[in-house]
Amino acid sequence: MLGGWGAASLQGGIAFGTDGWRSRLDSDFTVENVKRVASAIADYLLESGQTRRGVFIGYDGRSCSKEFAEACALVLASRGIESYLPPGPVPTPVAAFSAVRYSLAGSIMITASHNPPEYNGIKFIPEYGGPAMPEVTGGIERHIPPASPNVNEQADRSLIFELDPFGDYLRHLYGLVNGDLSGLRIVLDPMHGATSGFASRIFTDMGADVEAVRDVIDPNFGGVIPDPTPENLSGLRSRVMASGSDLGIAFDGDGDRLAAVTSDGTFLAVNQLLPIVYLHLMERRSVIGDAARTVATSHLVDLVASDHGQRAIEVPVGFKYIGVLLRERAVVIGGEESGGMSFSNHIPEKDGMASAALLMEAVKSSGEGLGGLNENLVSRYGRLFSGRLDLRASFEGDIVRLVGVAVASRGEILGRKVVDVNKRDGIKIVLEEGSWMLFRKSGTENVVRVYAESRDAAFTNALLSYGKTMVLGFI
Repeated sequence: MLGGWGAASLQGGIAFGTDGWRSRLDSDFTVENVKRVASAIADYLLESGQTRRGVFIGYDGRSCSKEFAEACALVLASRGIESYLPPGPVPTPVAAFSAVRYSLAGSIMITASHNPPEYNGIKFIPEYGGPAMPEVTGGIERHIPPASPNVNEQADRSLIFELDPFGDYLRHLYGLVNGDLSGLRIVLDPMHGATSGFASRIFTDMGADVEAVRDVIDPNFGGVIPDPTPENLSGLRSRVMASGSDLGIAFDGDGDRLAAVTSDGTFLAVNQLLPIVYLHLMERRSVIGDAARTVATSHLVDLVASDHGQRAIEVPVGFKYIGVLLRERAVVIGGEESGGMSFSNHIPEKDGMASAALLMEAVKSSGEGLGGLNENLVSRYGRLFSGRLDLRASFEGDIVRLVGVAVASRGEILGRKVVDVNKRDGIKIVLEEGSWMLFRKSGTENVVRVYAESRDAAFTNALLSYGKTMVLGFI
């Protein structure tokens, strides 16, 4: 099981988990089961009295995604609920934006995000345009029927409308970005995902000189898992350097995550991009405020915040926790190491395209290039080296607590004193000089994740190796 989604079991029923339900297309992700989830969403909306506002139903370019979206629309129509379908695939953040822009009861999104092509998924985005909180997903799950509902295929289609949100989303991004992007040469890599053709139109309209690779929808993503990791972006790096472009941007399968490449081909993840954009907002846009990050995200953003008299608020893994702070205007920016960012004047959902727009604005307004912005960050705050291991094995009991307590009780790790232990999500152990490691059990996979960060690459690797040894010793 992958990517923060609920699992499905024909025996135990569909579990509508932390970010929806996801499963394999060759197993139980079928039209019949999608109708069950759509029925549960309809019942939840009827119960909460929100149905008069209708629902946007977005879908990505995966196999059968459009068919699943249309099945959802028929189920909603059978319950008297209006739905709005786009003319083609849309990124997840556009579905989230549509819920807010058109004052709807929420959005349904058919996608499996960055997971392999044999998967698909469905999730509900509430009216505020951010991840559903547990009380919402729990409410939906309680309504999932034991069998697919009987839906008249000739259900009242007068309740199903077409809605293209592209123009409104573009105008919103114009308002988000201060000025245009003319003069920038960029290469975009949608990885054959939902931003194919979409992002290139946006940034061309904003004035950038855009070249795009892998910019056509492909349900199989060209044989690559649509996750913008360094090993998946060799083509983007080569094209950026060969074309003399200012930077390259890659998006995941549904467009809510991003990664970047500098003009010399250096890969930058959100651990670097989040503090770069945060620094830009405060120093060039005078948008001053706290930031939010998950427990697994680099502390580099903490250093930027402290330098400007602000805080970095730590939350559990899951963008929904950042989304709450964004909705409350408690922070001006928030992000997670897996690739997502968003901002207080935008939707409280991670958005790769909006993040890219602000990153490009930072590059243009600084005149330093993305590589220069990163080097400026390093010169001011030092370089932090982050890493992660996913340990797949069978285990019983609360292995994270056992390992974390055993490690923390020693008082030091590899010769460095333990100065703090927190259990906000898993067990995080902070060492003197700011190094840290985190043990966290995945909520959807039989995996223990070990994270580490320090100012020395060798020490970070040593922490990861130490953590691996400790975990395997308890399995």
